[in-house]
Amino acid sequence: MKVEEIEIFAGKPDFGFTPIRRLEVKCEASNALMPAPTIEEANGRLRALAAKVGANAITEVEYNSGVSFTSWKSLKASGLAGIKLSDDATCDVCAETIKRAATKCRYCGTDRTPMAAEPMVPAQTGIGHVHQDAQEPLRDNNNPAIIIGLCVFALFIFMMIIGSA
Repeated sequence: MKVEEIEIFAGKPDFGFTPIRRLEVKCEASNALMPAPTIEEANGRLRALAAKVGANAITEVEYNSGVSFTSWKSLKASGLAGIKLSDDATCDVCAETIKRAATKCRYCGTDRTPMAAEPMVPAQTGIGHVHQDAQEPLRDNNNPAIIIGLCVFALFIFMMIIGSA
């Protein structure tokens, strides 16, 4: 499954869904002249994290913009990665694809009992399917604090060298 094909849904899903793991991303402008991060940028980073855990959908997505410690322009996005369950099933008699909730096959007319939904498993499942409550949220952050910290440290060393000369 391609990263672009991972679906994003706000709110609780109205379809069968197996949760895998919570996701959190933080997008920031590294300086005041840069444009504010967009929802599209946050969604792209959420999709990249979801692909790492083998998800094909992200639900309960929320966006919060504001100010952070290192940036005046910050956008946080969070959601629940998981596997969207298939609505289709295979008829036991004729092997045609029909809706899982069907009580009668539309091809051969066989009466059937509706089945529980099964997950649409992606081709590559990444690091595996672990229930979302079992782990900390998977986080991604483009926070420039490390770069700022290294610059301040380098400036401090430079001032120490000049001061001792």
